Amino acid sequence: MRTAFINQLIEEAKKNDKIFLVVGDLGFSVVEPFAQQFPDRFLNAGVAEQNMTGIAAGLAIEGYNVFTYSIANFPTLRCMEQIRYDVCYHNLSVKIVSVGGGYAYGPLGASHHATEDLGMMRTIPNMVVSAPGDPVETKAITAFFCNIHTPGYIRLGKAGEPIVHKKEIQFKVPRGLCLQEQGTTAILSTGAV
Repeated sequence: MRTAFINQLIEEAKKNDKIFLVVGDLGFSVVEPFAQQFPDRFLNAGVAEQNMTGIAAGLAIEGYNVFTYSIANFPTLRCMEQIRYDVCYHNLSVKIVSVGGGYAYGPLGASHHATEDLGMMRTIPNMVVSAPGDPVETKAITAFFCNIHTPGYIRLGKAGEPIVHKKEIQFKVPRGLCLQEQGTTAILSTGAV
């Protein structure tokens, strides 16, 4: 999903010079292609996620569609006040991208687990929340967020998620995606499986 996200972001950034990526000292072996192609629209804010969010808000005020990117709990739980006041209350075009939602970084302990992020993000005004289930959904959601100018949250799996969709899809808010219609049992899922 990480690779699908960055590849789609690169494609969108080729068409739109207002797309900007800010990372929290993460993504090496993933974000380099974006940084190399768009060095003036890439910033590594270091291990300073609250500052990363503040920088993103400032860039958004100047007209950029900004994506922040880090391990799931750091750009969300650590930055809730900045997301709430600096981004969402001003309805700025900042998209928070978190990698490894849930227990994906299990061995690293509770400091790297993101189990409350979806619930917290859904309560903030103006925030559009998404949790793609596979790389195909990730590409569609990334393209969607590149073309809207509101706050957004993309919760990605860590890596190696299987492809569920056989072809490209269109992402629309606030709709879910139906993979199969048959039988009498409904199974609901969100995010990577």
